[in-house]
Amino acid sequence: MTEKKILVASHGHLASGLQSSIQILTGMGDHLQVIDAYVDDSDYTQQISQFVAAVRDQPAIIFTDLQGGSVNQKVVLAVAGHSNIMVVTQMNLAIILAVLLDNEPLTAAHLDELINQSQVLRLVVAPPEDDAKGNENSFFG
Repeated sequence: MTEKKILVASHGHLASGLQSSIQILTGMGDHLQVIDAYVDDSDYTQQISQFVAAVRDQPAIIFTDLQGGSVNQKVVLAVAGHSNIMVVTQMNLAIILAVLLDNEPLTAAHLDELINQSQVLRLVVAPPEDDAKGNENSFFG
């Protein structure tokens, strides 16, 4: 598996929280660079510029939290003219895991497939209290 160049950028500690979850689930948290924006007075845009410069012409991906949010806007401006860097916004744990664990070459078409697979949301309704007491099988089975 070729190591992909991945940056996860968010408002607050969402990016490092996702990295922590990925580390727990896969042991691959160190394969991500993260930016936790607005948690201190530092200028996070320098970290974006460093990532863009470091990937050069290699395929890379940047995940952001909110489409049109300030972090996403800074990322989009930084990658202008870099067709090798794809930006995915409205990120979730599922899409980052899918990209990280996937063995296919990182192309826009394949990334779109992974995004579609990762967008499935489900409402999980807990069973009535009487059904759940002392019987895990009734909930999970």
